[in-house]
Amino acid sequence: MKKAITILSILACSLNLTALAQQPDASFRLVRHEWTLRQDGTSDYRYRHEVQILRNRALTAYADKGETFVVYNPDIEEVTVNEAYTVQLDGTRVDMPQNAFIHQLPSECADCGRFNHLRELAMVHTGMEIGCVVVVDYTVHRRYNLLYETLPLLLDSPVERLEIQVNAPAGMEVRQALLGEPYLPKGVTKADVLKNSIVLNNLPQVPREPYMPEHIVPSLHLYNSLPDHTPAFRTERFRGAEVAMGQTMTAHAKENIVAARDFIIDNIHLNDIHPRHLGYRHATPDEVWQSGCGTATDKAVLLAAILNNENYPARVIGDNMDEVGVTIDTIEYRLDVRRRTPPEPIGIARDEVLTYRLNADEEARIDTLEGGFYRLNLNQIPTALPRAAALPLQRTTPLQTSACTIEDNRTLTLPKGIVMVGEGISQNLDYPGLGSLEISIKQSGKKLKIARRMTLEKSLIPVGDYARFRQLIATWQQVDHLVFRNK
Repeated sequence: MKKAITILSILACSLNLTALAQQPDASFRLVRHEWTLRQDGTSDYRYRHEVQILRNRALTAYADKGETFVVYNPDIEEVTVNEAYTVQLDGTRVDMPQNAFIHQLPSECADCGRFNHLRELAMVHTGMEIGCVVVVDYTVHRRYNLLYETLPLLLDSPVERLEIQVNAPAGMEVRQALLGEPYLPKGVTKADVLKNSIVLNNLPQVPREPYMPEHIVPSLHLYNSLPDHTPAFRTERFRGAEVAMGQTMTAHAKENIVAARDFIIDNIHLNDIHPRHLGYRHATPDEVWQSGCGTATDKAVLLAAILNNENYPARVIGDNMDEVGVTIDTIEYRLDVRRRTPPEPIGIARDEVLTYRLNADEEARIDTLEGGFYRLNLNQIPTALPRAAALPLQRTTPLQTSACTIEDNRTLTLPKGIVMVGEGISQNLDYPGLGSLEISIKQSGKKLKIARRMTLEKSLIPVGDYARFRQLIATWQQVDHLVFRNK
């Protein structure tokens, strides 16, 4: 009886923790973005938020509501704080003292000499308590009028009112593009978003689930022109990276473009500075290579230059100009300079099924365990599939993965005198329209016959298919090793 009560208590605690994890730490009463563009080549960006602190985690675990950080470039930007104060529960207004405004070197710039002139205004809010409202209002005056911004429409906390305003002179066209339209909150339409003066009410907080699609957070792309990266990467041939990359070139085009991308990831430090703070002007490949650091766009510029030098037509692409498109045999592939993801065909359905095969007749590589037992690892096929351990039982958003077929057909010769623990493995799952799985593992004398195959037909898993998808992945990854013992 006591054991049953303990189990029920644990389950109750787990449910309470789950409920707490879904509660917002804070709530934005207002978030306002306003741009004013001028014909004289200057512009102003004014930002305001009024956020109420609901839980202590907003100030401790994340510490992103107790402080506000504004990165700026003193050469082309000037920051003016219009208001910064806290309204306590009893209505008392606590203005930030002058020593709570700190100008410092952004941490993103510490490892790159080219960015040591940038600054960050840290506002350390005072008078904080649970239930208080923090008000921040500042203006960034810029000595350029290029607008190229992507604004998420959902934040890490709910937003009661979101205002977006663009003021442009006559004759200057400002364009908008909505990204992630299928994931707009209920009650918000595309027409509500695509205009220069926007007010959206009662927006939920951004979902927090692993393996979400790229544009699961709907965002608004605003621009009056496109940054020109052509001068940066179509310069004279440069020797440093080209010579180093020459040592890894092979006869296989896809291997080469991935090797070039990985070379940039390994050798050029990423400084996560938004291009706006550089006036959307980027270093040449030589400057990036010599300094050993750069923004994501700088790294994309360098990668495009390397690929062009190796006769792979390449260009800088992406919503934030931080990816590279490279053409091989009339197909353009997307390369991400931030992470080692497989090249993604552009303009081709993502449900194109990739095939991973492992076929061999060889000696089994057995690990010795204690007590006369042995272990054989099975999962030797690297894929981009999610880990079953990271998948919760339930999900509210679609899951992004890779449509693929994994085949493992091997006959292994075992060491003499050992037998598999158990009578072999035989499992089958078949979900039409989603995927299937077949596993058969048998031992006959010294021979171990492995026949495993899993197919995923979709790269985007709807919520309704999630439970079956999770079962497929968990079943496949559960059979990741075999145990043997002496006869």
